Amino acid sequence: MRETLSIWFFAGILFGAYGLVITIEGLWELGHPLAHPPVLNSLHPAVWWGAFMFIAGLIYTIKFWPKKLG
Repeated sequence: MRETLSIWFFAGILFGAYGLVITIEGLWELGHPLAHPPVLNSLHPAVWWGAFMFIAGLIYTIKFWPKKLG
């Protein structure tokens, strides 16, 4: 019989992947500033939110990792 996988496991993988992409984009933006930056761009929200999403994705992936039966 096949073991069921939690949807939260896949959500964690997706959340972590999005967080990694956003963090890399935010770090790239640090070295290549925008010509017309938004008002609060000095806070570097892409770096912070990307890192938060990546860490949250890791937590979900580890917490809901499929367990071996038997």
